[in-house]
Amino acid sequence: MKVILIGYRATGKTTVGKLLAMLLNVHFYDADSVVEEIVKEPVKNIVAHHGWEFFRKKETEAIQLLSGKGDCVIATGGGVVLKKENLDLLKGMGKIIWLNAPLQDIIERLDDDARKENTRPQFTKGNLLQETIDMLKERIPLYKKVADFMIDTAGKSVAQVAEEIAKHLKSTKQ
Repeated sequence: MKVILIGYRATGKTTVGKLLAMLLNVHFYDADSVVEEIVKEPVKNIVAHHGWEFFRKKETEAIQLLSGKGDCVIATGGGVVLKKENLDLLKGMGKIIWLNAPLQDIIERLDDDARKENTRPQFTKGNLLQETIDMLKERIPLYKKVADFMIDTAGKSVAQVAEEIAKHLKSTKQ
């Protein structure tokens, strides 16, 4: 079975995904890393040189490639839910788990990322807090619609989140 992690940027999808894959003894794939392999550039440069629309097309290609993999954990980009084609692909691939983090946690992580070299590109030139609030208003209904299970990450360690997901998957196995 494939386990697909969705959620807004900086909610822990990649970090949790790596640990979850270890717990489940399956491969881990990060959809953004697959996009980087396809384009041969970091996401930040892809967006700067080609724009978000180009990135979203490559993201769909990455999801299509990952759909052919065996049992695995996949961390998607936060905007993967914006394209119906992606939603249809993901729904047919496996269990979709939504990692839902508090706004304050997201902002702290994005601020921390901004101090590092491999910064996630902002969507606008505006205020990060307002941008995040606006994006969450748009995306939360999409995450809710497609998710098979939602986990609130507030106050939980990476290990706790991964173990809670693994426990859920075990309890819902047919």
